[in-house]
Amino acid sequence: MLVYLVRRNMNRIIPLLLFFIISSCSSVPLSTIVRMSTFDAQDFAALNPDELRVKVTLPMGFELDAELSWLGIDINSPAGQHHGVFTLNQESVQSETTSAGFFSEPEQVVIYRLSLSSSSRVKFSDLQQFISKATAEDIAIRVVPKLASYPPDATSVKVSVDLLLYQSQGFLTLVDAARLPLGKLAQSEEN
Repeated sequence: MLVYLVRRNMNRIIPLLLFFIISSCSSVPLSTIVRMSTFDAQDFAALNPDELRVKVTLPMGFELDAELSWLGIDINSPAGQHHGVFTLNQESVQSETTSAGFFSEPEQVVIYRLSLSSSSRVKFSDLQQFISKATAEDIAIRVVPKLASYPPDATSVKVSVDLLLYQSQGFLTLVDAARLPLGKLAQSEEN
């Protein structure tokens, strides 16, 4: 599970922390922190739910369960709390060969591109209405990928998660090649 936590400060929402709860490690690019440092409630209200996309990259041999994977947004404000779980639809799947680094061998990966389901787009608009009427104290954004299958001898998986907020700005890397224990990805849908 990925959590992006932001807190309100002087009418701006400033990123505090982006981390993987289930792995207790972070693979967050500095560019993500910088890019989100100016993201505020007005920006959130201006998002188009039809444009939101999630991209999950897994090693070859691991299969994502798009129907059980989800995007979560929790908002705390003086007006109350709003917890949203947004289901995702698989748009595309493609295989690629990527370089893991200068001294590493290229590896085969599978890239899943997901969008909000039609019912989640409505729920997301409701969340934007909530934000427009209340001052957000903090916002937590979670991307929870669930696996449909994986190699029998695997105990962990290297995963990357990207989020597209605006078509004009391209994908934002939330997590870059973080290693997650498989037991955490097999937990119930609500975790």
